[in-house]
Amino acid sequence: MSVPRFKGVYPVLYAFFDREGRLDREAMRLQVEHCIAAGAHGIMVLGLVTEVHKMDTAGRRALVAVVGELLAGRLPYAVTIGEPDAQEQIAFAHFANSCGADWVILQPPPGAGHSEADLAAHFGTIADALDMPVAVQNNPVNLASSMTPDGLTALLRRHPNISLLKAEGWSVDIARVVASLDGKVDTFGGHGGLEFLSLIESGGAGLIPAPDCLALQVFIYEALTSGDPARIEAARAVHKEILPLVVFMTRSVPGLLCYGKRVMARRLGLSEVHDLAPALAPTPFGLAEADRLLEDVLAAERRYLVRTAH
Repeated sequence: MSVPRFKGVYPVLYAFFDREGRLDREAMRLQVEHCIAAGAHGIMVLGLVTEVHKMDTAGRRALVAVVGELLAGRLPYAVTIGEPDAQEQIAFAHFANSCGADWVILQPPPGAGHSEADLAAHFGTIADALDMPVAVQNNPVNLASSMTPDGLTALLRRHPNISLLKAEGWSVDIARVVASLDGKVDTFGGHGGLEFLSLIESGGAGLIPAPDCLALQVFIYEALTSGDPARIEAARAVHKEILPLVVFMTRSVPGLLCYGKRVMARRLGLSEVHDLAPALAPTPFGLAEADRLLEDVLAAERRYLVRTAH
């Protein structure tokens, strides 16, 4: 059986809550519809942007089910799985699949000190138990354990249904893995798209960013993969224009959850944002800076997207 291939820009959704800390279904619906309208090639949940570290297993399952219902098969659906051991990750993957997930992204077991052999055994055990496409997340910046390019290459060669990689390290290392696997693995980048151009130019399949700049990042992806020199040049120009907001949002996870969620709330027309504790409190300067940088992105959307539409 051939392995499905995935590509494009998959925004990882923010988790919006009400005053009582319950998932806000209407806010999540608005966010799903925003992403579809902006041209997303797929949807992802339970990344760091989804505040997965603040929810228990029941809360994570509830979010996966709600988004699966809202998405209703209109786009490919990816779910990150960070349960504490291999058997719990397998069970969660089966649940995600029952909610419409097309592929899952496995995280390392929690805590530091895991050897590369430990990580390979962890990922391999889960992948071998699943009958669906599997990705591994390798994030040496935000996760306590990660693998080397050589270790990733060996792992993916041993387990055919690990057909994707969420690679969030340095683009030079990611390019080594992409090249060594001869294009057989769909590699997605993260970190908001800081190195989006390098990722695609190295043979990467796509990007998993927060949805703050989604429409323009879809524009960049489609231009870069078009083969049209004029469109590629436009993509480079757009990337430069959104980088200030991307950098502001990706300086820390608490900062992203504080200001990024408020940027998205503004896009969705939500008047309030309710944070789950522990949470960074926004400052007047931070809010003003986020608004200023968002205005620059909105101006770029008016220039590039309207012009493209005509």
